[in-house]
Amino acid sequence: MTHMQTTADGTTPLDRVWNTRSQFYAVFIDDYRRSIARVDPVLVELCRLRMARLFASRVDLSLRLKAARIAGLAEDKIAALSNYDKSPLFSERERVCLGFAEQFALASYAIEDADVARVQTVLPPEEFIYFVKALSVIDQFQRAAVAFGATPAAVPPAGMDEFDVVVMH
Repeated sequence: MTHMQTTADGTTPLDRVWNTRSQFYAVFIDDYRRSIARVDPVLVELCRLRMARLFASRVDLSLRLKAARIAGLAEDKIAALSNYDKSPLFSERERVCLGFAEQFALASYAIEDADVARVQTVLPPEEFIYFVKALSVIDQFQRAAVAFGATPAAVPPAGMDEFDVVVMH
């Protein structure tokens, strides 16, 4: 960890940082898991990975949500994320939500009623609330991983059993 002066025991570099505040991490990761579980797994995974690219979160880029793979999300679609707005691999729903996720990550202060209304053309209000909550915990986790200088590991961080690790190229 390039930004941490002391760390604790842990399997992954990120675990060694989070374990300095293990009670906080336990509460946070429980909220993270419950929040992403409320959203369509393919949609949340696409948004999570798009945000990871924007933040350059190497930890998040090395992880794949098992439920999204089971639901049919393939690596070719993940590879096309940088062109989601033009690629035929993405539905209108995915495009709208990915655009909102980008805005949320880069300029949440600029989100206006029209942006919310646009997303609510593809997500009902209750799903929209869960979607925004998921974006919030994803944003927090990724910013922390980047700030801590965390690097990918051969296993997911503690408490993130719903993820597999992929080999990064």
